Amino acid sequence: MSQPYREIILHKLECIRLRRTALPMKNSRVGVELASTHCRARPILFFDLLAVSLLVLFFHGVIMANQLESLLPQKIKGFEKSDKTKSFDRKNLYDYLDGGAELYLAYDFQQLIVQDYKSGETSITVEVYSMGTSQDAFGLYSLDQEGVNIQIGDRATYGSGLLKFWKGSYFVRITDMSGNDRSKDAILELGRNISQKIDFKGKLPELLSRLPADGLVPYSERFFHKQILLNNLYFLSTENLLDLSERTSAVMGDYVLGKMNLKLLLISYPDTSSAKSAFENFCVKYLKTSPSGSRVIQKVEEGKLIGAELDKNYLWLTFESKDEKATGNFLRNLKKR
Repeated sequence: MSQPYREIILHKLECIRLRRTALPMKNSRVGVELASTHCRARPILFFDLLAVSLLVLFFHGVIMANQLESLLPQKIKGFEKSDKTKSFDRKNLYDYLDGGAELYLAYDFQQLIVQDYKSGETSITVEVYSMGTSQDAFGLYSLDQEGVNIQIGDRATYGSGLLKFWKGSYFVRITDMSGNDRSKDAILELGRNISQKIDFKGKLPELLSRLPADGLVPYSERFFHKQILLNNLYFLSTENLLDLSERTSAVMGDYVLGKMNLKLLLISYPDTSSAKSAFENFCVKYLKTSPSGSRVIQKVEEGKLIGAELDKNYLWLTFESKDEKATGNFLRNLKKR
């Protein structure tokens, strides 16, 4: 915490301490003068403690925004900061991402700064998102991995004037709104500059390692926790049939297995009973069948199949396949992993 902010909070705490020691001497002129020499006397200490709490929260947000802003250079490759840096937190993210904030909040979003850079009439916009964990930062990045993979941060893609990368607990997006490559060199250099100032690497979610490598389409894996994110990737229902929450983790990937294409979803639950409950709920309400074992394969619309396999505290699901025997073999092999 910076020195001015620390002094303000310490002064407020000192006011509370002095008033507390002065209260027993409320009929004493000395006690009243002792408290009033430092701060205005108030009879109710609860509001002082509330004020300190609010000050701490406010300055925490200010400090976090300042830390993010320190990642941004003043100028680079002929581009220079053109406007004041804008900052957003969980309360006002909707002001910037109208209609899309829910997806970011579902990844434990903490803070965002937005900065425009200009070179003549050309402008680029930098967005730096601070997330709760590096896994959540990767999850946000994983929602859209379209583009050419490049070496910036922990993982990055670039295409048509848009750079996206993930490093540590940060997700960064740098955009030339023209949609072309006129500012590519500046965008990549700006990305490298920001990445170098983030002094720790991120850690991929462990659940990713459980996805079988054979047949997995490169960079198709997605990581998330909640129902709103699943429906963004593959809509099932407005009802939370799989009991997804902040206590669950999920990965989804696209597979090409010979002539069979499918999507594979793996969900990790806190315990086996939670997984079993979700499995049964999904089978009854969505697949319209009561499971007699740990595996169900059911035909849905257009001759497509949905497969579900319960494995301790894990639930595997396949979508879009059309070969029941191949789907059964695929699920059986997953359980053996």
